[in-house]
Amino acid sequence: MKTATKKIVLTATGAKNKRVLNALENCRFSFSTRRIYTGYYLGSGRYTTRHTAAPTLISLLETQGYKFTEGNVSPQGGASGEYIEVSRVAFKFIEGLRK
Repeated sequence: MKTATKKIVLTATGAKNKRVLNALENCRFSFSTRRIYTGYYLGSGRYTTRHTAAPTLISLLETQGYKFTEGNVSPQGGASGEYIEVSRVAFKFIEGLRK
């Protein structure tokens, strides 16, 4: 892991950053297509809010130097269809951070 990535992932005490862990925890991983679905909804009824883990994930991938593509599989651009498609090595890197 590069030092720039360590600054994002680790806190000053060396523990994993909660913001990064929560963002990766809410992502859905598709192993067959190597897609990481970053959009999700929280709440219920009229109190539903839309969230995304894309900025955190993109900053991690860019600091490591991995190439990726962004897209959306939802027909009208819903949050649950946002994804980032990565290489096999980058997918293993993100999976390793999750654990």
